Parts: sequence; structure tokens; C-alpha cells
Amino acid sequence: MLKEVKNKEIITDKDKPVNLLIEGDNYHALSVLNYTHAKKIDVIYIDPPYNTGARDWKYNNNYVDINDAWRHSKWLSMMKHRLELSKKLLKEDGVFICTIDENEYYRLGLLLEEIFKGFEIHCITIVHNPRGVQGKNFSYTHEYAYFVFRKDLKVIGPRKLRSDEIYWSNLRNWGGESSRTDARNCFYPIIIKNNKIIEFGDVPKNNFHPKKQTEVKDGKYYVWPIDI
Repeated sequence: MLKEVKNKEIITDKDKPVNLLIEGDNYHALSVLNYTHAKKIDVIYIDPPYNTGARDWKYNNNYVDINDAWRHSKWLSMMKHRLELSKKLLKEDGVFICTIDENEYYRLGLLLEEIFKGFEIHCITIVHNPRGVQGKNFSYTHEYAYFVFRKDLKVIGPRKLRSDEIYWSNLRNWGGESSRTDARNCFYPIIIKNNKIIEFGDVPKNNFHPKKQTEVKDGKYYVWPIDI
């Protein structure tokens, strides 16, 4: 049962709904919410223990470390019960989001497929540390987020870029190994007619050098990957 603590009430605006902060075991909180908010939640975002092997979470009152023979199965059991409760809270057009790292992301994916049958499941890479965190062999710069929602549901709205967000550059590669001698097969014209790309030209011989970036032939525009 949820018990309200009045002196911790969160009110941002008297004319708007009261915000709720539930403090307690997540399994018990999810169980109680299913009595009051089943199929009423728009978005659920969870950030569970990543099961890295550090002694930072318990299962059945015992710490689970990297040497635990049932480390992964205990984590999956813990997650399964909470994911099933979370699913019951979602609206028909609700979205479930779960973050994870490399320790359990593929096991989590399989568990989500089992529980959310018939849903779209997308695993998105999130780069949060460009310098990287050293693992056993590789340095990781990223974590993951699973997005789960019913099929054919549009959850990403249209976005129009502002003019200051648009970066213009020449139609060619630049930087190291961008010369024609570095990638001969990438040197060919894009052919345009009536403001539409209609085809791509062949890679010319090495001794051929276009005089202009854009050449006009028979009403077609041949655009070469050069600067002038």
C-alpha cells in the first residue's frame, strides 16, 4: 500500500496535477501501481543494475559478484518480474525504455522479445564517454537504450533543422586519404537532369581530368567530386 507523506508533497503549480515521487522497492511499487495505473502510463524509463560483476546489487538478500555461477540467471529473474509489471502499466501507445551496457544487453534483448511479443524493439547506441572506459580488451565509449512500443506506432516526431544547424560542404570527401589517388573507384560523376539524380557515371581513366566541377552535356549535368 502506498502511504502519502504530506510534508514531502511536490507541488509545482496549483492548477496542474500533483507530481508523485514513490520511494520504496521497485517491485513493490510497480505492483501497487498496477492497481491504480494499469494501462495509463505514457512512458516508462528504467535504469536497472548493469550486472557488471561489482558487488553493488543484491538478489534474495545476497550480493551477486562476477564469480557467481548464477550471476546472469539471477539478473534475468530479477528483471523478468519487473518487466512484466511494467508492460501492464503501459498505454496502448506507450513507450518502454531501458538502458543497459555490454554486460547484459544481448540477454536483455532476448528477454524483451519474450515479454513484449508483437512489439517493435530497437537497441540504440548512446555515446556518453568519448575517452572510453577500459574493459578487458576494448575501451567502451557507449552504452545502449532499448526502445519498445507497439508495431506501426510513430514515436519519433518530425524535426525541422534551423538554418544555423545546417552545415554546407562541397560534394566530396575531405581530410586524410580523400584524394583521387587514395580511392580511385570513388571518382565518378553524379548525373542530374531536371533537378533530379538520374544515374551515376563510370570511373574514368587515370589520365582524365574534368575541367569543371559541373559539366553540361545533352541537357544533363555531370557533377564531379572536385572543388572547382
